[in-house]
Amino acid sequence: MSVPSKWKIAQHWNESPRREDFAPHLLLDEPCCFACGWFSERWKRATAQASWQRASLERAHIIPSSLGGSDDVSNLLLLCKPCHQESPDWVDPAQMARWIATREERPSRELETFLAWFAAAEKAPEFKDALASVVAEEGAAERVSELLQDLLGRAGTHFGVGYSQGTRVAVLQAAADEINRRAQQADGEADESRSVAIQD
Repeated sequence: MSVPSKWKIAQHWNESPRREDFAPHLLLDEPCCFACGWFSERWKRATAQASWQRASLERAHIIPSSLGGSDDVSNLLLLCKPCHQESPDWVDPAQMARWIATREERPSRELETFLAWFAAAEKAPEFKDALASVVAEEGAAERVSELLQDLLGRAGTHFGVGYSQGTRVAVLQAAADEINRRAQQADGEADESRSVAIQD
């Protein structure tokens, strides 16, 4: 028997009388982790079925196969990676339901990414200072955005994690250094042109 598709699993739990126990966050047209509600706007496709298939969610057994659990839709949930890793491997389905009931909600992937960058900015105060020094300049937002994109192109990622928090801080610190370097260069050029003007 092949493992059911994510769409089949979502459909099953959408109609199940035990939906509130095992899939409290489930909305059939918006894929999310059954336990914590985590989702990504990038999963959205033309149809609900395509969206569920696109979702970065893992099939998780209520009763693990190592303890006799089957690959039937009634024994499978769709969980984000952290929930899957932390879920109980136990023979009694009540333990999974109890665990899901205590699970804290997670924001969307996009909001988590924003919050991670915000936290990185707290650890790189020189970036905030550099940004404040140029924010009023015409075209500053575009220049800073291009700089950050360039620096991200030079950064590495951890498999399954993406940019680590240390990498985010390093990118912001490098951006601050570059913004400050450009400002000093511009000041030097302005001083030089004033000096030339005075001599003329």
